[in-house]
Amino acid sequence: MDRSIFRIKRTKTLHQDWKHKKSAELEKQRRDFLEEKRKLEEDRRNFEREKGKKYVVRSHMCDKAYKKAHEKLTEEVKTLAHSSDDTAQFMQLQKYNSVVAGLHEYYCIATETTADFGRLAFSINKQLRNRLKGDVSRNGALRNGFIKDKYGKSRQLRFLHERPIVPVGAVPQKNAQNKRKVINKYTAKGRELIHKNLTINTDAMLWLMRNPVKGRSIEYADNRISLFAAQYGKCAVTGLPMEVHDIHCHHKMPSSKGGTDAYENLILISKAVHVIIHATSEITIREYLNPLQLDDSKLAKLNKLRTMAEMPVIIL
Repeated sequence: MDRSIFRIKRTKTLHQDWKHKKSAELEKQRRDFLEEKRKLEEDRRNFEREKGKKYVVRSHMCDKAYKKAHEKLTEEVKTLAHSSDDTAQFMQLQKYNSVVAGLHEYYCIATETTADFGRLAFSINKQLRNRLKGDVSRNGALRNGFIKDKYGKSRQLRFLHERPIVPVGAVPQKNAQNKRKVINKYTAKGRELIHKNLTINTDAMLWLMRNPVKGRSIEYADNRISLFAAQYGKCAVTGLPMEVHDIHCHHKMPSSKGGTDAYENLILISKAVHVIIHATSEITIREYLNPLQLDDSKLAKLNKLRTMAEMPVIIL
């Protein structure tokens, strides 16, 4: 009897010990699970942020890219500060602006670049103020063009001798979107959407900013860029987009006749159109005109430019 009672008590004790041990194990597993869940939630918050009912990835410039951008802009500011004359300063300012705009274009899809470029701007703006000794101000005028379209509303915009400086901290944001299948060149609707969504070719714009025409005035170089933005990179006669090496800036009234480099007296056209405007040989005119296949309205534009250049009109 005593042995039976002892066995029962021992069995109860072992069962209680097992139950307590199992409970402790389950509690430990629960705590580990909650800790792991907390860490995953923390990692998720570091990687993405809430936007309405969705989540957006937190993407930054990496440290290496930030350092490289800082070094590049610092070098451009140094060169700008040591420009030999006003023309050299304008050319270097165009290069500086193209570098900043190029960085913005590359990183505009990243979601947290505002903070990265804000930190970068703090350092670069300080260098601009210190190296240019008070030449940087808020006073200046913006013409129609790339800088006005993208940065005209920014409070960070500053001017160097009334010429705009692209603000480093004003990085525009762009959503990363998949290509829509309806936009294609094989259907009438697709082609219509292609033309509707055409924007300024930023790469070509940056190339023009980095490569001004040598021997031309500052006004000419500035208006050339403004015209490219105003014409959306298209030839004023044919209406077709132009590659960078095919872009010609034409004086409506020739310089030899008193024409200036004013915005109103300049127009961007393709190389072929430019040759036709100044051509005197009928063979040359036919050689360049036939591939263009101009309709009556486009031919009228061409003849208007030839008339202003004191050349006879073309009659087909």
